[in-house]
Amino acid sequence: MWTRRRAMKQQNTAEMNYQLWSYKILYFYWLLAIIAILGQLVGLIMALYYYPETVRTFIQEKVLVLIIGHLVILLLCEYLVKVKKVYHSWVLITTGTLLTLIIIIVNPAIPGLQVILLLPMAVALIYLEKSKLLFSFSINLIGLTCVHIFFLPLRMATSEYEYLAYYTSLCAGYIIYLAILQRGNEVLEFLYQSNEKEKELIIKNAVIERLSKTDALTELYNHKTFHEYMDYLVEQSKNYEVPLQLAIIDIDNFKCINDTYGHSAGDVVLKRIAATIRELATENDIVARYGGEEFAILFTEKSLQETEQIIENIRRAISSITHKEIQERVVTISVGLSDYHSQMSKYDFFEQTDELLYEAKRSGKNKVVMKR
Repeated sequence: MWTRRRAMKQQNTAEMNYQLWSYKILYFYWLLAIIAILGQLVGLIMALYYYPETVRTFIQEKVLVLIIGHLVILLLCEYLVKVKKVYHSWVLITTGTLLTLIIIIVNPAIPGLQVILLLPMAVALIYLEKSKLLFSFSINLIGLTCVHIFFLPLRMATSEYEYLAYYTSLCAGYIIYLAILQRGNEVLEFLYQSNEKEKELIIKNAVIERLSKTDALTELYNHKTFHEYMDYLVEQSKNYEVPLQLAIIDIDNFKCINDTYGHSAGDVVLKRIAATIRELATENDIVARYGGEEFAILFTEKSLQETEQIIENIRRAISSITHKEIQERVVTISVGLSDYHSQMSKYDFFEQTDELLYEAKRSGKNKVVMKR
């Protein structure tokens, strides 16, 4: 469990775009500063109407302090993030705390304003890490304590009981945010596990599909898959006049190999011949083990002459291989090759090719017999 959580944390850290989120958090801070300044301007308008004699003091001690303080902090943060490319979370979390402390300092007479320190703690949730939330909580407590000790107007306007309530609110906010963070991590862990299971299922399905379509020994397409492709390609050739040829290959005297040297030696020979056929056929050709020592190839997008050349290359290559499993002897193949015509059915196409194969076997083997 611990290893999985650590891996999930590393994955989350790796996937989080710190530059993008740093810019988003900065945008939020600018928005917070604008709202705070607008609030002070509203207060200035009210002072002009109700207490005109306090306007100068209001501008100096509230409006200007707020604007200058926020601008200095935000411009410094902009410099660190956008110029120096410092995307550390502590820079942005500390910036949020300083902005809120300035709002609290310039408005000491507004009761309950200290709870806005919960905002930078909420920003820390973006990082989905307990350590960053704890850092935000800690500097908020330190900041609240410092303004209470060193800023006399705020200390005079707030009783000890109120400050105790603010500390309690921060602690309660930390606990609530911590619960939210834990729930978020649970959701991430669930998604991580679901993703891993989905990957395993995809791999398993791919393996099953591959096994269902291929021959285990030669790793060529199997009999069933060959006929599926043949059905489709015959239909395409009939409707769109796509060139299509079929070759059926049989290993000459293969039964003697099994009887003389054993089936294990025969399997090795089969695999070697299958690999040769697959290597010399093109990527557009469908190569299958049809059964026993028989192979079938569907050739597409080629003329009959091109296909004949490929088949001859395969035949010559196979007849030149010596097999140590059968005392360095060579093995030959016989091939029937035919071209598809639109008036032919799939059955006629296959039967014609099969008959050409038997003609090659009867007429001496190790040859290609074709019909144009």
